[in-house]
Amino acid sequence: MAEQGEHGDGDEAVVWGSAYPPSINAGIPRLGELPASWSRLRMKDMLEVIERPVKLVDTQTYQLLTAKRSRGGIVSRGTLRGDEIKVKQQFEVRSGDFILSNRQIAHGGCGIVPPELDGAVVSGEYTVLHPKPMLDLRFLHYLSHSAYFQQICFHSGVGVHVEKLVFRLHDWLNWQIDIPPLPEQQRIAEVLAEFDCAIEATDALFMAKQTKKRAILERLASETNARPVRLGKLGRFSKGRGIGKSDLAETGIPCLRYAEIYTMYGDAISELRSRVPVEVAATATKLTTGDIVFASSGETAEEIGKAVAYLGDQPAVVGGDTIILRGHGQDASFLAHVLNSDEVVRQKYRLGQGFSVVHIHAGELAQIEVSLPSLERQRAASALLAELDRELAKLADKSQALRQQSRGLMQRLLTSDASMRHMIKEEVAV
Repeated sequence: MAEQGEHGDGDEAVVWGSAYPPSINAGIPRLGELPASWSRLRMKDMLEVIERPVKLVDTQTYQLLTAKRSRGGIVSRGTLRGDEIKVKQQFEVRSGDFILSNRQIAHGGCGIVPPELDGAVVSGEYTVLHPKPMLDLRFLHYLSHSAYFQQICFHSGVGVHVEKLVFRLHDWLNWQIDIPPLPEQQRIAEVLAEFDCAIEATDALFMAKQTKKRAILERLASETNARPVRLGKLGRFSKGRGIGKSDLAETGIPCLRYAEIYTMYGDAISELRSRVPVEVAATATKLTTGDIVFASSGETAEEIGKAVAYLGDQPAVVGGDTIILRGHGQDASFLAHVLNSDEVVRQKYRLGQGFSVVHIHAGELAQIEVSLPSLERQRAASALLAELDRELAKLADKSQALRQQSRGLMQRLLTSDASMRHMIKEEVAV
């Protein structure tokens, strides 16, 4: 249960259990020492609740929106005629409003209404807010990403299940929070926005290279000499076995575990990062150069059956929940790229079985059809695709590093890091 601390006069939130999804920050909200020149204000001192009731007209079309979890933004959820909207009590939102999803705010369902959604409507399940003159809108956006803000959102809910918390706006508006003077808010927002721009540019380049990779695979699959073939006719399947997480060691025989196919590697592997003792490797399935290894279990049907090509030449082994395709006679790297292409992913999605954990078996994989050009064309394309993969990996690392830097800087600027605040304050003074 939440401690009262700096909280207003509302009751405490009650949530039993200790395991929460990543979108929730259930920590106890605590304010540190008030920084010099900053103000400690209640949320209601800085934000005004706005209500703009809309009388729905049956024949008129209305734009609807939703707040994504984890502060993922305010996005459209389509348009409906007035007679198609079940909840008749609707409210207009405008560009620059800050809105909270009362059902999803514990998960970070909040954000600023973008210009393209100006005039959209929301039900009473949303709270529409507008900053008062002492609060900069962009600063509020970044403030919503702070740990303290997330915690007060969680602790303003009450309920026995994390997905059914009832948000109590009155409690939330009575929480206190520390904010700098308006010029410092604006400079902080500018600094953090620069990181956002860098992340967006990196992600855009990543997407462009991914599109190029897809185009190469589609073009090769449509060539006149490309032959369609089922995997069951292409080679033979076998199952991985042996190797649990507890078997991993600092030294020993290189090994591949099914979870690592999702988390550690791209489409092709030349060197394995994990090791198991010799005695464990003796009971596991051996890997040979050119093997295609599929992850046969996954959390969603969309990701099931991800494939990697093993290109290494040293002895290695592969653990359970994997399926190996051997003796296919193709360029292994190219084949793995094809097996992870959009068209083949759709085939695996249709074949996957299960709900909470999805499985795919050798019999289903054998039914997958791929179009393969000549071996010469595969090898030429494989070199180009490998270079694209290296570029994609560098961009992904850069994007992740920028995000980590941004998160760290955000927490320091928005809380009590005196050195960072001093730097910002000096810049504002100049």
